[in-house]
Amino acid sequence: MAFGNVAGLQLYVVSQAKARVPHAVDVASGLNIAAFNVGIAGGAGLGGLVVERLGLMATPWVGALIVLAAWLLTAWSGRLDAVDDESMPIAADRI
Repeated sequence: MAFGNVAGLQLYVVSQAKARVPHAVDVASGLNIAAFNVGIAGGAGLGGLVVERLGLMATPWVGALIVLAAWLLTAWSGRLDAVDDESMPIAADRI
């Protein structure tokens, strides 16, 4: 279930890049996948540190904090996206 959003996020990043900076679609796509890989590696490292230093029973509340942080970042991103839609011209207007 954790990777079920990858395709949707990839589509969103590519569509935003096409609308705003068409010549950077490949870069946006590559950076998006790189961010997923960094998240996987970072999650494994953080999980190892939590288990080593705080114990196995700490993983549920640390996981809950990470989910809360992700939710806050998603809400913030949505608000930034709404502001950008109003103020940022799309590439078709600049060509």
